Amino acid sequence: MLKVLINLFIFFSLTFMITTISQFIFVPEVIYLGSTNDKFKKNTLEQIKKRGFLLVATKLDGVGCYYKRGQLRGIECELLQEYANYLDVELNIIFFPDLHSLFTALENKSVDIIASDLTPNNERKKKFLFSNALFHTEEWLIQRKDNAISNLKQLNGKTISIRKGTTYRDVILALQQEMNINIKVELLPETLSTLEIIKGVANGFWSYTLADQHIVQNQHAQYPKLSPPLIIGQPREISLALFKDDKELLLHLNSWLANKKIKAILNKKKQSITPWDNVFKKNASPPFDWLWLTSQAFAESSFDPNAISSSGAKGLMQLMPETAKDMGVTQVFDPKENIKGGAKYNKWLYKTYWNYLPEKEALAFTFASYNAGVGHVMDAQRLALRNGDDPNIWFDNVENHIIKLEKKSIYTLQYIKYGYCRGSETKDYVRKIFSQKEIYSNNKNTNY
Repeated sequence: MLKVLINLFIFFSLTFMITTISQFIFVPEVIYLGSTNDKFKKNTLEQIKKRGFLLVATKLDGVGCYYKRGQLRGIECELLQEYANYLDVELNIIFFPDLHSLFTALENKSVDIIASDLTPNNERKKKFLFSNALFHTEEWLIQRKDNAISNLKQLNGKTISIRKGTTYRDVILALQQEMNINIKVELLPETLSTLEIIKGVANGFWSYTLADQHIVQNQHAQYPKLSPPLIIGQPREISLALFKDDKELLLHLNSWLANKKIKAILNKKKQSITPWDNVFKKNASPPFDWLWLTSQAFAESSFDPNAISSSGAKGLMQLMPETAKDMGVTQVFDPKENIKGGAKYNKWLYKTYWNYLPEKEALAFTFASYNAGVGHVMDAQRLALRNGDDPNIWFDNVENHIIKLEKKSIYTLQYIKYGYCRGSETKDYVRKIFSQKEIYSNNKNTNY
């Protein structure tokens, strides 16, 4: 009986030992066989080609990616459409309302790429891969005319409203430390787009915000109540985000981005201000280069080709009916005809009245005449002369006298020939054109 018990003990002991040892010996094989998740194991580039479509996540925020008349627009989505064509696959755009949703979708491998004006800061680099820079941008301070500041130190004690989750907060913190000032930060919902926030500043909902340079220059971000922005940040990259393990897709994408043809596309997109850049260029002639004409169209209509003013001016260049007729414009809402008519009218005013002046003054007086009429500008010159100011210098001279023509005590003077003039509008108009021209000329991302 004892012998039987000993044998049973030995049998169970051996069985236990074999079972235990086998777990350690065969575990790697069991784990390997049990974890073949194609979603993560297969190469993403191969998956894209096999499935026949590229999945791109974006916010469709009106800048990097958006639809216009059913067509994809925006530098990032147009670029990714080219990449999808190169891969011979379809481009599928998936909308997400905020950055958190975008990054969650990428972490879960529900999408292949994020296109959303992203800057690859250190925190994001820990979790995701980023393509080579598509372009560089910098932060600009957005402000209204009625509370505009002239230097960044004047932000002390003021509130800047920014969207939660952006890199703008880091920029504000760096500015506070650098200038030893106190700036209050208001965090807005992630679901708001930068364009919505810019519009909110223009409409008085918020005092200040930050926006990327290329967004500020977008035609959807132009509002008459906004003052020229101030540069607040350092140049930084805008890139596409990829899943952390998609190194092969990243290499392929970066190699494609380095292609001369793609670089040319990026350069062309970076230089674009309006859909009618070529029309402005075609109608430019000294001293009115195309950026002057573009800046004037911005001041006139904020690039709305269907704009109609209370006085009846129409189109991009806000041509009055009689001016349009004189300049040979028959289709006033056709951007090509409207721009051509505006440029022609500029040239006529310049040659007829102001080409004897130095170029800067000739430009200022021409734009003032375009807005107010030559007669009112000449009345302002008479006022300047009688008050000891130079009648041939616009800024801080004649511009300060044209606003006096709004007062009855002034416009009824015997030597004033053309009566009342809404001069403050003319003063702001000329300054707006010169400010906008400076913005376009100083744009480091373009080759104007």
